[in-house]
Amino acid sequence: MNSLIQMAELSGRHYYPRWEFLNSYSGCMVGNPAVPVIVDAYEKGIRKYDVDKAFEFAKVSVDTFGNAPLGYVPNDLSETLEYAYSEWCVGKFAESLNKPELADKYYQLGQSYKNVWNDEVEWFRSRISDTEWRPWKGRLKHFQGTIESNPYQQGWFVPHDVEGFINFLGEERFNKELLGFFEKTPDGFLWNDYYNHSNEPVHHVPFMLNYSQKPWLTQKWTRKICDEAYGTDVMGLIGNEDVGQMSAWYALASMGIHPICPGDNKYELTSPVFDNVQITLDDKYYSGEMFTVIAHDNSAENIYIQSVSLNGKELNRTWITHQEIVEGGTLEFFLGDKPNTSWGIDQ
Repeated sequence: MNSLIQMAELSGRHYYPRWEFLNSYSGCMVGNPAVPVIVDAYEKGIRKYDVDKAFEFAKVSVDTFGNAPLGYVPNDLSETLEYAYSEWCVGKFAESLNKPELADKYYQLGQSYKNVWNDEVEWFRSRISDTEWRPWKGRLKHFQGTIESNPYQQGWFVPHDVEGFINFLGEERFNKELLGFFEKTPDGFLWNDYYNHSNEPVHHVPFMLNYSQKPWLTQKWTRKICDEAYGTDVMGLIGNEDVGQMSAWYALASMGIHPICPGDNKYELTSPVFDNVQITLDDKYYSGEMFTVIAHDNSAENIYIQSVSLNGKELNRTWITHQEIVEGGTLEFFLGDKPNTSWGIDQ
């Protein structure tokens, strides 16, 4: 965190680097990825840096590279959706720092994803202007204002407003599209036009199945991804490691927890790969000492959550908070070979 802040300050730019490389601004890829890193750290209680500067540089980052004033980035769907998320992050930071007017402003900018919905194609599409859209080649065609993805894959990138996203699409449409996205994914998860685990833009999408009224599909697909997209041979990682994300996904998903939206302090629950995991909590920041995850009756067949308990109390929801983890304790999953279609529903 201090390094990012120093780069923004000492460079004289006062905005965070995008894909920092050898202490330089490479400008590679899209969005404002340092902004959610800073905000997520703050929300998780990691604050041993100049918080005022951290906020100011986050704000300058999204003001310099963001969706204002148009509410979208012309001809670029990926940028529009990425910026909407980082703008939401600044709203979250502002709210936590008791800056309500700024929080409202950036939360509103976080809704910019709605500006790139196109009724004609019934999906998200790169907008050229208020009245003109980029020529459409179908949502499976890559590079239509999308970076290393197609519009179908990129359109799911609304991590900061999943419930609003569902309301925007309609629950029936959301479920139909989301389930179809995975049903058409080929075994092995090599590069493809649907759930493409080989590249990061879709890495949060399996956990959105927790919002589909069929959370057992999150359990099914994350276990399948862990099994087929990772290994100990030369293909141990199915795609470019990209600064650690490919491994980070596995490390978290295999424990049975994974965020959709860094910054909101929630982790979605899924079926753990390992029978027992112990997380030693850093006593510089947390007092809980140890957090343990136990998977009872775990096997290659028993991948479905039957029930969950946290410190001996039943947990009938599909998520856990960061605060619950860092207080220490034990999260227990009880697994079986068939979905429990009532666990986590209507939470």
